[in-house]
Amino acid sequence: MSPLRTTRQHATTESGSMTGAEERRRVGARAFAGAARLFAKARGVTGEQAIGRYASLIDARAASRILGVPHTWLLAQARAGKIPHHRLGHYVRFSPEDLRRWLEETRIEPNRRVTP
Repeated sequence: MSPLRTTRQHATTESGSMTGAEERRRVGARAFAGAARLFAKARGVTGEQAIGRYASLIDARAASRILGVPHTWLLAQARAGKIPHHRLGHYVRFSPEDLRRWLEETRIEPNRRVTP
């Protein structure tokens, strides 16, 4: 096998070996946690508050399962600015708490007629 071939390289860690995809996920999670800490530090939030506050963001597919709508509709609503969301580069993320508040704000009560 040629040394240029990198179809399934393994990175060795203290706990054993992992595939390249697993390594990228681990590094990505570590980078997200670092970015969340820096963002929170800039806003004056420190410690566990920083990670806990931003760690609960979910993607469009998870948010669409909560709301019971297609993820494409949800992304279109976010693009139109009709639903609260966070844009992280080209990624769109949603806060379950923001979605809950948005649902409460957009609820339409049934018309109740008062009969004399």
